[in-house]
Amino acid sequence: MLQDSVNFAQKYKGYAGGRVTVQLGPHAVYTCSPELLRRVREAASKLRVGIHIHLAESERMVKQVKERYGLTEVELLEGIGFLGSDVLAAHCIHLSTGEMALLARHGVKVAYNPVANMKLALGIARIRELMDLGVTVGLGTDGPASNNSLDMLENLKIAALLQKVRYMDPTVLPVRRALEMATIHGAKALGLEGVTGSLEAGKKADVILIDFRKPHLTPIHDLYANVVYSAHGGDVDTVIVDGKILMENREVQTLNEEEIMQKARRTAFNLLTR
Repeated sequence: MLQDSVNFAQKYKGYAGGRVTVQLGPHAVYTCSPELLRRVREAASKLRVGIHIHLAESERMVKQVKERYGLTEVELLEGIGFLGSDVLAAHCIHLSTGEMALLARHGVKVAYNPVANMKLALGIARIRELMDLGVTVGLGTDGPASNNSLDMLENLKIAALLQKVRYMDPTVLPVRRALEMATIHGAKALGLEGVTGSLEAGKKADVILIDFRKPHLTPIHDLYANVVYSAHGGDVDTVIVDGKILMENREVQTLNEEEIMQKARRTAFNLLTR
């Protein structure tokens, strides 16, 4: 599987005019041996691509790794030279303060997946502490089995609210800082801050337009608060990627939306009847 991943990375790195980027993705410390993780580290460094790994997601798996190796997941990864600024660690729920400091020291990025963590009852990541240590935290949805809607704006609201409950502090994650997790910090987490994540001269024109002519978005006292707490994916009117309009006035320009939904329904039915 590692060789298949390397072949894939070599083929698709920079594909579609640079819009496709690649990372190697060993699942987790409890499913991959230290030797395999070392080989992944070597391959990623050679290919100059990032690494995505699940980290400290489940309390049970954290305990299993400790019993098997006598080390925490983060300690094991540091010991084999795995950690680096090109590593994106998903979840990071069950971390000690010392482990957070290790991630910060090595420049590891974190993907915060609040909805999936809630759905699977895995816990709440301590995002304020990670950010206070200087760790870059981007917002993630996880897969459809763990989230269902994959609505980034819905995730954004829940991400902010969940941290308030975690720390019992309504000011712990201000709206502008929350929005940055879904934009520029998300780009930094993927190593793409030089080309996207903010509207700046020289970056790709990656833009969404939100229709604020909706009752639930009226009135506007604080634009950031409206986006974070009131908007949802259905309010996105237009999507522009690298200057190309993909959706305008809620109509997808490049794909047959109805045909794709019909195919999805047929595929799901076929899977369920096997």
